[in-house]
Amino acid sequence: MTTAPQPSIVALFERLADGVYTLAARMTRDRHAAEDIVQETFLRALTRLHTWRGEGSIDAWVYRIAYHQSIAVLRRRRDEPTDPATIRDLVTDPEGSAERRVLTMELAARLDAAIGALAPTLRAAFVLRDVEGLSTRDVASALELSESAVKMRLKRARLALRRELEDYL
Repeated sequence: MTTAPQPSIVALFERLADGVYTLAARMTRDRHAAEDIVQETFLRALTRLHTWRGEGSIDAWVYRIAYHQSIAVLRRRRDEPTDPATIRDLVTDPEGSAERRVLTMELAARLDAAIGALAPTLRAAFVLRDVEGLSTRDVASALELSESAVKMRLKRARLALRRELEDYL
């Protein structure tokens, strides 16, 4: 069995670091933990790159490492309370009105809270597919699930978010 050509870890980092951070931040709801997860993910990718067999995309393989790192952080701190204000991924228009910026900030905060309230399994599928734009196949590979299981998790996540945000829709 031949192994796939191994890409440069620098190229992987440049292409995937932002997405890995987003996944980790959304999973853990802690920007400092997310930064640590990014470092640990790429350190593990570097030391284990020789184990990637070319089955599935390398992007999905890196996201799988990040997902497992995020779950490990969640398991370590199960009993710790989470602060919903730890992540703010606010999109504001500096040219817009103050009222519009406040509404945008409020919606972003509600969306962050709603995503954070999802079960970690649903949250991971939603972030990888709908935030990071991975294909269903790559999400399935990253989460070690079937594509139909990913689709079901996405459906559940989207329904939960729709219910939570119905006041804004």
